[in-house]
Amino acid sequence: MKKIVSISIIACLVILGSCKKDDNTPTVNKGTLSGTIAGYDDKTVSNSDASGFTVALIPLGKTTTTDAAGKFSFSDLEYDSYDLSISKAGYGTHKVYGVNLQSSTLNVPLISMGATSTTTVTALTLNSTTYNGAPGVSYIYSTSPVPSPSNRSFTRAFLGTFADVSNTKYTAFSPIRSNQNNNVTGGFTLDELFAMGFRTGQTVFVKLYGESYFSNSYLDPSLGRTVFPNLNPNSPAAISFVVP
Repeated sequence: MKKIVSISIIACLVILGSCKKDDNTPTVNKGTLSGTIAGYDDKTVSNSDASGFTVALIPLGKTTTTDAAGKFSFSDLEYDSYDLSISKAGYGTHKVYGVNLQSSTLNVPLISMGATSTTTVTALTLNSTTYNGAPGVSYIYSTSPVPSPSNRSFTRAFLGTFADVSNTKYTAFSPIRSNQNNNVTGGFTLDELFAMGFRTGQTVFVKLYGESYFSNSYLDPSLGRTVFPNLNPNSPAAISFVVP
């Protein structure tokens, strides 16, 4: 009889101990992640309606859509680091990595999205082995539509030591450059080429694309390179030169 009573007491203690352990289970902290998307055309004019941008949490698969003011929000998220994907027809896809939610509310800094460039580079020819009065390389290019002081064009160059250089295969790329005329002279000084990693005697290829004032570019860690979602894909053949 005493054995039965002892066993019953032990069983009760085990059950009570289990209940106590469950009561001490850590609380999962959750919060709200929100932000605002500003939509622009490719020439810097803000759109009046910033609605319709799809914002997705990678890789959770949760999505939401911006309202007319460009605002979006995700609630009931566990404290964690999140990656955002922002997309809309005519704008391409932009990604933001490492958004760290560690409080009840987090407002992501304003994200500006530029529309896909309407600038087409129509001609690109090699000019000389100087640029801005210094050793280097210069080229002449034209764009369509014809730019003007009130309607500038924007371009970006991609460089590499391979003939199939492109916006997805490159060694270096230039900043965005604007111009208000056609038959414009562009290029790089020798110091700029050296800073990109090129050396005297190398054959370098250059390809030029129309770009937007607000580039949706981002560094993709999985690819190990910068992605340019809103370039105009139409571009003349690459030109080549030998580094002086």
